[in-house]
Amino acid sequence: MPPRKHLEDSIAHIRKELASGAPLSSADRTLLDRTLAEVSVHLDDENPATALAEPFYEELRELAARVEETRPNLSLLLGRIIDALSQLGI
Repeated sequence: MPPRKHLEDSIAHIRKELASGAPLSSADRTLLDRTLAEVSVHLDDENPATALAEPFYEELRELAARVEETRPNLSLLLGRIIDALSQLGI
């Protein structure tokens, strides 16, 4: 599957995952909402001129680690998003 399609699918799965299961803390939910918005901007641009900053990836990795026990599916999906972004050079 191409990385862009993989990323789009992962985002759709995250939105479904958020609708079920244990709620996230308000800080984690804010971070995730901001992440999805930022990734969507890059997906809408066929040739993104800028890459996401390393702190962005670090925040995603930390969030994936924090929710791993309580929301393993969400943690897995976040990992997939990180991988797909990396493959796209974003």
